[in-house]
Amino acid sequence: AAAARSSADWRTALARSLPDYMVPAVVLDLETLPLGRSGKLDRTALLRLVHEQTSDQVNTASPRDHVEHALYRIWQRILLHPAIGVGDNFFDLGGTSLSAIKMAHEVTVAFGRRLPVAEVMVRPTIEALGALLREDGTHRAPGSLIEFRRGSGPRVVCVHPAGGTAFCYLPLAAHLPGHTGLYGIQSPGVNPGEDVLPSVETMAEAYLRLLEPLDHGPLVLTGLSYGGLVAHEMGRLLGAAGRTDVSVVLLDTQATDDAEARAAITAVDAAEFRDKLVRFNGMYPGIDDAQVDRYFRIYNHNRLTAREHVPAASPARLVLAEAVPDGTDTPFHAEVRAFWRRRAQGEFRVETMACDHWEILEGAETARVAALLAAELAHHEGQSTHATHSVAVPAGEAR
Repeated sequence: AAAARSSADWRTALARSLPDYMVPAVVLDLETLPLGRSGKLDRTALLRLVHEQTSDQVNTASPRDHVEHALYRIWQRILLHPAIGVGDNFFDLGGTSLSAIKMAHEVTVAFGRRLPVAEVMVRPTIEALGALLREDGTHRAPGSLIEFRRGSGPRVVCVHPAGGTAFCYLPLAAHLPGHTGLYGIQSPGVNPGEDVLPSVETMAEAYLRLLEPLDHGPLVLTGLSYGGLVAHEMGRLLGAAGRTDVSVVLLDTQATDDAEARAAITAVDAAEFRDKLVRFNGMYPGIDDAQVDRYFRIYNHNRLTAREHVPAASPARLVLAEAVPDGTDTPFHAEVRAFWRRRAQGEFRVETMACDHWEILEGAETARVAALLAAELAHHEGQSTHATHSVAVPAGEAR
């Protein structure tokens, strides 16, 4: 007769009374257990039910905040493993007792608090260690610009979706050329003591100021959904200032000229937001109510700024990666394409992605998005090389 709880609710409650390594990854509410003919538990049926009820969750492997991201980078340096998820066991990825000692030392240096090696043994995942390290809040949150990979060449900069965090873009690093720098921009307000910015235009200007230390060479700006609106405005400003080595890749960013449709965008209530947070694996162990509230306020704030923003025409190269589930094109898809085509003063193209809106950075689609970004960088690198060669050839020797 108890009220139903989400998997995240159960995990949060259990985390208060169980060691983190004992908190289950998935919790399933059932009226009865599935039984076989002999009356014993039918584990195959149970796993099928788990899959059916959890298969729509995304971002299950990437870090979800600055604590997990810091741990992720430490693990990368020590394990040299190409694919590390927040739920992966340190020792299953090749960690040894010696590398555990090294990892514990690096965590101690990075977080300013001692991590006994014994804790690594009983909390062998990034998720579990992150929950422990959040307890005393000793690790200072970074600013809005996050370096996923420095690189030595051109850069890809990813703007946060409406939820405010940028860690959903981290998997792109595994598929981009090794010399490419990858950065994420998070919404001010994600961390304690920060204020949100009032509009998409203000965000674009502020985020470009963040990029000034990196302001050289080809640049690709991208953003999922809401992030595409901000990325487009950033590209427009750079293009208007004379930059010709900038592309904007919109990841299923939807917009309309219909004032009534924009007016219909409203704030969501706490229950709907909580469902979204669970779907994006945002209810991680150790998250506190204050952080959930910050995410809630940022999400609604960004929705309302999208309602007030009408993208202007831009000279920057524009690519729309449009999610078309099952390849079934609709009048709505055509309307979105037409909207962005009207905004493109330069080259514009559309790439169709056979997935839904929220799967565009999941699974095989991640590699395809990375290929689009890499192609834009290659275009600008080629243009830069051609321009350099043209200047270098003396006029009398030109053919």
